[in-house]
Amino acid sequence: MSGNSHPWIAGELSIAKDVLAEIHEHALACYPSESCGFVSGPAEAPEKLDQSVRVENEADKYHALDPETFPRTSRTYFKINELKAAKAFDKGEVEGRPIKVIYHSHCDAGAYFSEEDAATFAADGQLMWPCAFIVVSVMEGRLAETKLWVHVPGSNDFRESTLQHHD
Repeated sequence: MSGNSHPWIAGELSIAKDVLAEIHEHALACYPSESCGFVSGPAEAPEKLDQSVRVENEADKYHALDPETFPRTSRTYFKINELKAAKAFDKGEVEGRPIKVIYHSHCDAGAYFSEEDAATFAADGQLMWPCAFIVVSVMEGRLAETKLWVHVPGSNDFRESTLQHHD
């Protein structure tokens, strides 16, 4: 997948204030479990984020079924159903409203992109999904910080990028 067809993967995005508020509400509502979801926007305005969709964090389901393979719970981990995600990404592309961001929260931890996050979303220098990532930090039940993270092409690393707000 080329950066040209998905320019938002490079970051420098602008999110509607009400959409950011919805992401923050979701993070607070799920605490002390991690929230997760998708943020989309019009294909013709690559930097614009104007809609969010909450997605179920399936970490506890996987942990209950196989605690050895999935030792972490929703308190410290999020797992999105990959088939549902693939369908959502495909539908967004077809409708001209691509998913540009996957968001999740961290509970009582900073809004950094963890090693686990990096291992989940990049392998062999390739980005697994054509999107950027928002991480929301919730400390002791309160919003602490929100950061946008983007993949560093050709590596399994991520770097912080700019996330503007608009009405």
